[in-house]
Amino acid sequence: MLSRVGERIFWLARYLERVENTSRLINVHTSLLMDLPQHRDINWYTLVTIFDAKNDYFDRYDRVNEYDIMHFLLADTSYGGSLVNALFSLRENARTSLDILPETLWEQVNELHLMVKGEMSSIGNRRRRQNLLLAITERCLGIWGIIANHMSRNYAYDFLLVGKYIERADMTSRILEMTSILVADKDSEISKQYEGILWGTLLRALSAQQMYIQHNASTLKADKVLTFLITDTTFPRSLSFAVKALGNYLHYLPRSETVLSLQQDVLNKLQDYKAEDASLAMTHVQMDELQVSLSAINQAIAKNWFYPDYATA
Repeated sequence: MLSRVGERIFWLARYLERVENTSRLINVHTSLLMDLPQHRDINWYTLVTIFDAKNDYFDRYDRVNEYDIMHFLLADTSYGGSLVNALFSLRENARTSLDILPETLWEQVNELHLMVKGEMSSIGNRRRRQNLLLAITERCLGIWGIIANHMSRNYAYDFLLVGKYIERADMTSRILEMTSILVADKDSEISKQYEGILWGTLLRALSAQQMYIQHNASTLKADKVLTFLITDTTFPRSLSFAVKALGNYLHYLPRSETVLSLQQDVLNKLQDYKAEDASLAMTHVQMDELQVSLSAINQAIAKNWFYPDYATA
């Protein structure tokens, strides 16, 4: 496989996972704001914080309101992290990889792009926006289904799954980080009255609520939720599962020893996490460190497989 082909499908998977998770998160966050009374602790701007886009936002907008934030995160073509830009990159990577991907995958990606393009003007209408985000999530899951059922287990498949799980781990860590910050503030209205709602929203954003209840059969407490989402190796959206799966697919790729060593270090740290020993403020710091480690893994992947000649030089 050519290195540029591997890079395209790696990023195809990252953008596909990013589009799905962005849609899911914004939809669930909207529902959360409808459940909570209006206050300063959690609002529309919380989404900008989760995506670590404060500077980018204020470079483009003077006000903080629902419409501007939704336009920024979903439709702003000048912001590289917007959903519409991720979707465009997803489509381009699929279009230029037709020779190694199932034909139906390209058809579904293109239909998703056209659907979003036709509906993006309606994002100011909350109900239509939520219906659009739900439809995007469902389409993305369908595309992953095509990959799972229509692709040979070869290097192309391995790069797809590596991209998927590194993006999933990054997004999950950002959601956990923001939730930990909100609940850690013991003087806030959130931590005193609405902690259960907040942890429930976190679980819904990761489609984890039902599995959490099956594993714990308990109330929504910080230590149990964090332990489940950080250390559980059986739930596909937990951090440990994503990082472990990342190693499973890296293992099939040639010359993977260096990247696997980085991956194993991250997994060991996640498995050592003890909620009873860690404050919520410390969890925030640990999620920051995890994002740095995932970035290092991403760079190592690029140097090892996508730009090997440049890395050697």
